[in-house]
Amino acid sequence: MKTTNGGGESFRDRVTASAGRLSPRERAVTDFLLNRPSEAVTASAAELASLTGTSDATVVRTARSLGYGGFRELKRAVLEMLTERRDPALVLDRRLEHIGGARVFDQVLADGADMLRRMPEVVGAAAVEQAVGVLAEADRTVAYGIGPAAATARYFATELTRLGRRCTEIEATGFRLADDLLGVGGGDAVLVFAPLRLFREIEVLIAHAREEGAPVVVVTEALGPALRDRVDVVITTPPSTAEAVGENFAGWVVAHSLVMELAARDRTGSVAARQRLNRLRGEISGPDMDTDVLGADGGGT
Repeated sequence: MKTTNGGGESFRDRVTASAGRLSPRERAVTDFLLNRPSEAVTASAAELASLTGTSDATVVRTARSLGYGGFRELKRAVLEMLTERRDPALVLDRRLEHIGGARVFDQVLADGADMLRRMPEVVGAAAVEQAVGVLAEADRTVAYGIGPAAATARYFATELTRLGRRCTEIEATGFRLADDLLGVGGGDAVLVFAPLRLFREIEVLIAHAREEGAPVVVVTEALGPALRDRVDVVITTPPSTAEAVGENFAGWVVAHSLVMELAARDRTGSVAARQRLNRLRGEISGPDMDTDVLGADGGGT
């Protein structure tokens, strides 16, 4: 199953097929369209030229090099790509089509490596540094995610707590979220993992945090343009839905990076907190907490 623009190839397919004949400036335009489609789809030709360091003429020429009639048709194709990724069945079908005859494990590794390669440019060091500053200043961090993104929020909260920092994870939806929101206050910072969908719960959480004076950081693949004016920091991750990696892969990498950045800011305190954790584990389990994988002789020769 393949959804296409106007009966032809999809936008991503056209970029792949045209890669060898695009000029460096045209590739700069297509890279931006692929890596930041949510921003690109609302931009004019002049704005897209500014964002990519090219010119209006280059943007129009890129559209024609990809086989589109002009910039407007190119934007429709990008918008279609954005619409498709909101359909879980279509996303899975595209991923399986992308894998084709390759070994699944090999393709997942290859796509994961490619996403990691693209992340520095898409995420941006400045956004990460700003987010770390917000989280470091907070008395407590509240991490939120829905569905699979809740696992990323849970990981972040666990690791941050192990650094000796106050952090709690929320994954409630519906009316249950209201009870959790009552505990969010001005001394908190809110970290939201929301790869693709702007659920009503996320909007309510952000609005409540703003009312309470709690800064908000959002890690997202698709929601940057919709939330940028409503939150303090947006960390944008590369698009994932046409590849074999999941939409939470990049978010987990960002979560781990934030934890390590915060640990580095207080190395002594972070290591001491881990030592306390290990001591408590020992008190709970006794001296035989781990199996001796080295063997009775300690692994010596």
